[in-house]
Amino acid sequence: MQQATSGPWSLPPATDLPIMGAMSMRERAAWSERGGVPVLPLAGAPVLPMPEHVRHAVAEAMDLPDPRDTRGLPELRAAIAAELGRAHGLRVDPDRRLLVTHGAMHGLSLVLRTVLAPGDEVIVPTPTFFFDGAIHEAKATPVYVPSRESDGWAIDIAGLEAAVTSRSRAVLLCNPNNPTGYLPDAATLTAVVDIAARHRLLVISDDSWQHFPFDGNRYQPVEALAERWPHMVTVTSLSKGYALGSWRVGYVLAPPHIIDALERRFQWEAAWCGVIPQRAAVAALTGPREWLDRVLATYQAKRDLVCDGVAASGLSEPARPAAGAFLLVDCSRLGDTPAEIDAVLLRNGIASIRGADMRAPDTHVRLTFGSDERLLNELVRGLAQAVRESTTKSD
Repeated sequence: MQQATSGPWSLPPATDLPIMGAMSMRERAAWSERGGVPVLPLAGAPVLPMPEHVRHAVAEAMDLPDPRDTRGLPELRAAIAAELGRAHGLRVDPDRRLLVTHGAMHGLSLVLRTVLAPGDEVIVPTPTFFFDGAIHEAKATPVYVPSRESDGWAIDIAGLEAAVTSRSRAVLLCNPNNPTGYLPDAATLTAVVDIAARHRLLVISDDSWQHFPFDGNRYQPVEALAERWPHMVTVTSLSKGYALGSWRVGYVLAPPHIIDALERRFQWEAAWCGVIPQRAAVAALTGPREWLDRVLATYQAKRDLVCDGVAASGLSEPARPAAGAFLLVDCSRLGDTPAEIDAVLLRNGIASIRGADMRAPDTHVRLTFGSDERLLNELVRGLAQAVRESTTKSD
């Protein structure tokens, strides 16, 4: 049956969101593979077999009734609160300040649609994760404040304050930053929070990569600054630091009145999260951590391998990430347009996210370095070959 293009069954204009950059990358990679060029299966977050204690919790949960608690299993919220206390000294009431979600993106979407009104402005330091769609779905307007690679992609504090207008409602951070790997220190976060306090803005922070700091640096949660300005919301995924990507579990930490409003919206949107993923998360949070710690401890060496390889390939040396599992690479030497850069990378088996998809310069791409050393060496060889091809073509 032919789909109607007009009349009462046509789609309204609000559904014209562009495809997310990560999904676009997968489509281009699939097209390349159909053309006979295999693409390296590069990963960011660890992909690990579940250890026995998580498997046991999942098997046991299959025979238990679903508690149907919109805020999430009390055991999971208690485990999250305990972890926040242990790792960061935060005192969090698990019943009043936590909501379990279907991952961080779902949590962020809930937050933005709940706290923003049509016409509100959200100030976003860039480059950044794929926040555009969620902001637009909330009928708000993103206001971007670019960072510079020469500054290590640090937040432009003066630019952030200059972006404040009478319509500003919130500042939206990515801490650590995806895609740059920039990790704001306590002084930077304090400056952001003080701007928010002066202008009465909500601070919203996506902290999904908090477990991946390098070089002795420490992740600093904005929640630790709540005494300066209490209007903070933190959105987090358990996919990264706990290797639970297949389970789609995350949470929101916010003041009680925001959690109450989020819960009401969630009741109508999805009712509650499934009990089995939540039981897996409880086991991962409360059980032995050696299976995770062994892998997380390898990420700094992986970062160095790829950063050194990028520089050796003939591309510009990238700003070395202080956290995360990704970096932005200046690939202007590979082509004059994003499409040319993408094409030469794909010819060499490298699928990347275009910089413009993450509000970065369109000469840059995001690469991930969470895979094993063999794949990362293939990535480096592919980059070097791409440079050679581009140099030969220009000659």
